[in-house]
Amino acid sequence: MTDFIPEDAMYAVAEMKQVSRNTFRLETTSATTAGPNRVVTVNLPSNAILDLQSLRFLFRATCSGSTENAAVVRAKLPGHASSMFQRCEIYINGQQVQQGSAEYHTIAQALRLCKSNLDNENSIARLCSHSYIDDDDAANDDEQIVLQDWYGFLGEGSTRFLNTGLVGDIQLRLTFSGNDCLVPLEVGNNVGDDLTADGKIAAARMTYSVSDMYFTISSVSLDPMYNEMLRERLQAGGLQVNYKEYYAYELGNITGNAGQLRFALSSQSIDRLYGLWRDSNHTSVGIKGHALVNATGVSAYVSNQLRFRAYNNGVSKLPGQMRYNWSVNNVKYPQHQGSIVDAACDVGYAVDKVSVNDGHLITSREAFEDGKYVNALSLCMPSKKGVAVKAGYDSRGINSAMVWDVSNATNPGAVAATGETGVLSAFAVAETTATLNIQLGRDLLVVF
Repeated sequence: MTDFIPEDAMYAVAEMKQVSRNTFRLETTSATTAGPNRVVTVNLPSNAILDLQSLRFLFRATCSGSTENAAVVRAKLPGHASSMFQRCEIYINGQQVQQGSAEYHTIAQALRLCKSNLDNENSIARLCSHSYIDDDDAANDDEQIVLQDWYGFLGEGSTRFLNTGLVGDIQLRLTFSGNDCLVPLEVGNNVGDDLTADGKIAAARMTYSVSDMYFTISSVSLDPMYNEMLRERLQAGGLQVNYKEYYAYELGNITGNAGQLRFALSSQSIDRLYGLWRDSNHTSVGIKGHALVNATGVSAYVSNQLRFRAYNNGVSKLPGQMRYNWSVNNVKYPQHQGSIVDAACDVGYAVDKVSVNDGHLITSREAFEDGKYVNALSLCMPSKKGVAVKAGYDSRGINSAMVWDVSNATNPGAVAATGETGVLSAFAVAETTATLNIQLGRDLLVVF
């Protein structure tokens, strides 16, 4: 029989000595203003222990609408600050450790739908990061918003406190989205309403500018014993930091009711795959936003750029006709043909949200089918230690062919009133775990 003392009943204390912390403002090294497709660069503090979870990018986004005859169109910001960036790159001593996959905003939206929750969306994100699309047609959006949800090295690493004295200079490069991220609102209508003919002309001229940009980050000071321990580890064989890395793949020009998105990836740990479909007009400027049905507790609208659809012919309460399979080296996941109901269950299961207290940002079957559809697949072993453990599919040395196969979808065809083209686009995201190996003399090696 093993003796057991509950943790709450133990009389024990601990102490971490000489702890102090402070927050610093960082100015951009590029221009003080920006706009569509512009790059913003910042260097993080050197020789400091940084709390990566505290990194924030604050900026003022000023939208500009347009007028065509009697039609007045206001330009509105998309849902969430992360929707305004198309690329995020990280360099350490000039070596790229986060490759900056195309369409950072699309990857961020897919991950937020699966991994975030209503409490965050309706408090932190709504307060600071503009998680709700504004339906006020009195003026164009002009707001100071905060990007503080980071996907990849900065926000999903095994080490929250990173000693830059061991790795060297860290540089962050952000590329703003084009004008296609904006949402048009014709005066007198709602965001989800169709635009008039003149309204479409005016909406295509929407743009935005960015000013008052700066970053903030917190650093900590710990007992000198901590630094000694790190240096001993360096001398004994080095330090390792695991972090998430994402790869994006796209198949366009789908005019029928089926599509096979094929790609190959060599990685030490492929953790999850995410698939989504949308109209190829997601790169066009001025396409109206979409009003979600039964979007309880979240924003009622989604921007056209980030409207992910199942194309299941509107049969949201029943499985409908659309079917899908993932295939990894000719092994199908699942073994049967999955329906929209299977995909709905996998949104939470794939990211290990299996507790009764867990949740995500999809609150109805209608919203899932017609604006928030994400087809997720888990290839990793869940761990309470998270990214600190590499437990995904190891495809190194193997030409790992992967396929996302969708069949029996319903292509609505071109719809002039809404701007739909009937030409669809499939997009897949591969979530992997990469490792940054740190050696003496700031010698770095990245294993993807």
